[in-house]
Amino acid sequence: MTDEKGVWAMVKEWTRMDMAEFLEKMGQGLVPAEYRQTMPKSFQNFLQKKSKEEFGLTMSNIVWLGNQLESADYSEPALKNWVKREIKEYIGAPQVGRKYSIQQAALLFIVKDLKVLLDFEAIRKILGSIFNNPVEREDDIISPVHFYHAYSSLYDQLMNQTELLSEENIKEEIQQYLQKQNDLSKEDKAKIFDALMVAILAVRTNFLKAWAKRYVMDGKGKE
Repeated sequence: MTDEKGVWAMVKEWTRMDMAEFLEKMGQGLVPAEYRQTMPKSFQNFLQKKSKEEFGLTMSNIVWLGNQLESADYSEPALKNWVKREIKEYIGAPQVGRKYSIQQAALLFIVKDLKVLLDFEAIRKILGSIFNNPVEREDDIISPVHFYHAYSSLYDQLMNQTELLSEENIKEEIQQYLQKQNDLSKEDKAKIFDALMVAILAVRTNFLKAWAKRYVMDGKGKE
């Protein structure tokens, strides 16, 4: 999301890497000024946040952010249903007053990506393998924001190399990433490996699904 001079710039459709970088900036207490003009009024409250206060997101904030992503379609009723039922044990209650934390938002973005491939039983299995108590993120093998950033970055790297993903080149990229994670045990790396593999395949499926829909919707065969 930065140009060649390192300046933050708003784009019409964010890549998942753009979103990952944005979430990380918010986690540091920063909202780049370039975003302010295009954000809903509700987001302007962030500008009043005291420097040591954590950003909190309403569900409508999360939906708005999610809908900035390319090949994504978020709705508030669906996400509320997930929070109250399907992934209740992994998202937990709002953690910043009555608002959701950056980590909770990232987890919802992860679930949204996985949903294109998996049912909720399988999604809970993936979440449970790398995330633990939502109240204590310190006991996660990897935080939701870092996991989202990891598969977003890996996906970008893979697509820069080839548009035809194979199991072998995805495995190779993930293994190279995990080799640099010296603080993880072999067992934890194996769990993250599987979760990253599924997430990368899910992102690609999201793009293919959106691509196919364009042909169905306009009937013109145009990208």
